[in-house]
Amino acid sequence: MRPLKANKLTEQQRAIATAGKGTYSHGPLAPRAAAYEQRRLPAYKRIIPAAEAWLPRGIGWGLSIGFLSLTCLYGASISGGNQTALERVSSVMGLKVDSVLISGQKEVSEAEILNALALNSESSLLTFDAYAARKNLEQISWIAEAKVQKLYPNKLQIVVEEQKPFALWQRGQYVSLIAYDGSVISDTIEPEFKSLPLVVGHGAQRQASTLFELLSNYPSLARKIRAVAYVGERRWDLYLKNGVFIKLPEQDIASALEKVVAFDEDGNLSRKDIMSVDLRLKDRTFVRMGKDAAEKRRAILRDLGAKLPKEVEA
Repeated sequence: MRPLKANKLTEQQRAIATAGKGTYSHGPLAPRAAAYEQRRLPAYKRIIPAAEAWLPRGIGWGLSIGFLSLTCLYGASISGGNQTALERVSSVMGLKVDSVLISGQKEVSEAEILNALALNSESSLLTFDAYAARKNLEQISWIAEAKVQKLYPNKLQIVVEEQKPFALWQRGQYVSLIAYDGSVISDTIEPEFKSLPLVVGHGAQRQASTLFELLSNYPSLARKIRAVAYVGERRWDLYLKNGVFIKLPEQDIASALEKVVAFDEDGNLSRKDIMSVDLRLKDRTFVRMGKDAAEKRRAILRDLGAKLPKEVEA
């Protein structure tokens, strides 16, 4: 028997297709007949008719017009056209920003981040400027780096990396929390940061990291330091936790620190009778003692018959 063609029916099939519906016309086939005809067609020819079975009439034109309208409005927006109209169309198309996913923040509040994003009730993911948003976020002092990603159709993902507090910077009566590069993070010092090293003086915030890199090579000394002061924006004084302060030279700080460590091998810096150690001159070291300790030392020298210079007697 020869196979039936898709556009021809036998008398029996025609009767089945038109049963209860009057005479047969060239309109759509009855469901069973249409299904039979679909099975007779190759797979690639059955795709479109099968899809049309559940798509409303005219939906293709509607989608095409909507897409073209959105494209035209987007082109107008980037050339300075009607941004509000584009946002409204985007909202209808389901592209309005409905949620923001934020991660990585600890010291920065979510309110600060949302304020930097400048979102409103009509903000569209299509027109949202991720680059400008990232720049705005990185203007927040606590944020070192930010990433902004669009998650279509209606979400934003924000990932921030915060600054790591390095030290407290004092100049006059003002104290600020600074990062490793010297940038000011905050003028509000939370209790958890009060144990950070204190750097004092104008310009100290920019040079402190270099000094502390050198001090990291002498951990026994670094542990005893309470504060460092930048004198005349030229050299450093070190203030120890027991009240002793050390005057460092302008140049060759590493050699001076080695002398301090050698001097402290017997715990000299922990003695209560020493007030300061002056290393500003390369070829000599001056140690200043407290008043009582100095008087005791002079008495011992006199008992030994030593002839003291006037400056020692003073």
